Amino acid sequence: MLLVNNLRQWMRLLLLVILLVLFLSSNLLYALMSVGLVGLILLNALLLAAASALWWLFSYQHKQLQQDNALLHSSIVQLEQRLELPTMPAQSKAEILQQVAERISHLVKRDQEVRHLVRVQGLIDHELEVGNRVFFESKLQHYLNDASEPDTGALYIIQLSQPDAGHAGIKHLQRLRGCVDILHGLAAGYSDTVLARLSDNDLALLVAGLSARDMEKLGDRMATLLSRASCFAECSQQDVLHIGYAAYQRGEASYQLLSEADMALKTAQLHGPNAAYGLVQQEGKPLAKGSVWWRSELSKALQEQRLVLTFQPVFSWQDGEILQHEVLIRLQSSEGNTVPAAIFLPMAHNCGLASQIDQHVLLKAARLCAVDSRTYSRCSINVSIQSLLDPQWWQWLEQMLLSGQLEPEQMALEVTEHHMLKHYKQLKARLLKLHKAGFTLIVDQVGLLLETAVYAEELPLESVKLHPSVVRNIDQHLEQQLFVRGLVASYAGKGIRVLATGVELEQEWLTLQKLGIAGGQGFYFSQPLNQIITQGQLQ
Repeated sequence: MLLVNNLRQWMRLLLLVILLVLFLSSNLLYALMSVGLVGLILLNALLLAAASALWWLFSYQHKQLQQDNALLHSSIVQLEQRLELPTMPAQSKAEILQQVAERISHLVKRDQEVRHLVRVQGLIDHELEVGNRVFFESKLQHYLNDASEPDTGALYIIQLSQPDAGHAGIKHLQRLRGCVDILHGLAAGYSDTVLARLSDNDLALLVAGLSARDMEKLGDRMATLLSRASCFAECSQQDVLHIGYAAYQRGEASYQLLSEADMALKTAQLHGPNAAYGLVQQEGKPLAKGSVWWRSELSKALQEQRLVLTFQPVFSWQDGEILQHEVLIRLQSSEGNTVPAAIFLPMAHNCGLASQIDQHVLLKAARLCAVDSRTYSRCSINVSIQSLLDPQWWQWLEQMLLSGQLEPEQMALEVTEHHMLKHYKQLKARLLKLHKAGFTLIVDQVGLLLETAVYAEELPLESVKLHPSVVRNIDQHLEQQLFVRGLVASYAGKGIRVLATGVELEQEWLTLQKLGIAGGQGFYFSQPLNQIITQGQLQ
């Protein structure tokens, strides 16, 4: 109100000054021009009318200012009440508004922290403060399929004996925590490990890059240290735990590895108290081809056009329309069988051929998209980390763009979240360059990691895609639903849509829709197709 009162006083003073100047000017004009008395009266009347009009205008503006000030005051009071700010009579409105701004900034920061917490907490076992089964299965898929990880490793399942009535509850939890502490100490000696809780009594430890000989040594040491741990000092029975373990090779199915480790665990139980048993010889598993064979096979496949593209449509949740097609590749081997990407792409990485395969896929997809760009939706293509960090691949890409063989508007490029976080400093500028060239950016396999997704704040992403392990049976797992809900909420304000992959069941899709997913792909909608299709062709 003080601002309005001061303004009013200045307006009155200004008006009086104007009237005085006009009056003196008119009389001076009369003296100089010797106009008549009637002329002077008319001139003064005219000036008075003008002054009255000005006064009315100033009064109207003053009234409007009073109304605006009252509205501002009311809004500030409401903000104070809603934000629960302390009321200080001596504070000016500017000071109160500063408090409001600080409070809103604090609430925004807290909201971001809560959303991150929701994302992380959905994958953690709160009793033991390690990953839960959902987290473990996601990490297991990663280590079995990602070309940047070691080719081999070992999975251990540690099962504590069922607690009896006298040792249930708190003591059983204390023993689990004691085992977790010891396992953390053992895992510290290896570079790549994952520790998680699979069920009430089962813990899992994955160690990447472990040889068969070292796997046996670790299993025996683990059994010795755990069975003699102080957390089991009060046990009346000697048989407190068993350990089963199995070796794995990249490309192996996760269910197969878990079955082998579980079989080893059952064998350990037959061997006696506190025993550890492992499947070391990898019986029944296909023999791995050598790198020389794979280099020759993949080089010939590129020359002979034996890399086959298939297309899996991604459907919108709102209208069921096709958003895009993800490009999938298979190898028609020289031996006459079809090899999935999960098998040959890691070998391409080891042989240094990943960039050449990416070039082949991009050009082939571009030609198919160019057939009728008005009819077909765009393609999304996974690009390997080797290509994105390879200067020669970038030179090739620039040449293709200049020659018009690649149309960026027809393509979305996908990068896995694991590589995004691991190489973010190197990738950031490169991904911004791709976006500037016209490519759409998508982050794939989201949900395998618990790290903060810093890239979402700094990159112009269109979408993120959930890993299938997060989607699988999501209707039955509240922790997965909590994770997805938090992810959707955290990305909503950034304009980033969340897509689901690996949708196989109707209940999964219905649950994902309720959680706010923008679209999905998987066998529930369509098998991978031999060509790009339109919405009408799928009916």
